[in-house]
Amino acid sequence: MKLDRKQINDLCTDVTLAAELKSGHSDIRKFLTVKGYYYNDDGKKIGLGEFLKANTDDIYFLLRCYEISVDYYINDWDVTEDDLISEVYLEDIKGIEALELALSKYIQDYSVLKPEWYCDNLL
Repeated sequence: MKLDRKQINDLCTDVTLAAELKSGHSDIRKFLTVKGYYYNDDGKKIGLGEFLKANTDDIYFLLRCYEISVDYYINDWDVTEDDLISEVYLEDIKGIEALELALSKYIQDYSVLKPEWYCDNLL
């Protein structure tokens, strides 16, 4: 599976993509998020900004997959990382191909990844 051009453009212009995944329990919600960034000449992590970079091979990605109790949605509670039931946090995934390989371990259909404001992602 491959990310489509819009998803790649979104990731390369500082848009976080997210999806709610199927959880094994009815009282748990599971989410996956992906965000791009790059390193400046001083080695500092920098957001991508709204313009496409000429060389997308220099873009790194952060992938986060986590589960959280539905109680946080029902009660409208704030969430911290300590509240997560489980979390996978992968960073410094370099390039689109490496990102697609990492994503394949969590989802088979990349079309579910949308800009995060379409998702109930709490983090």
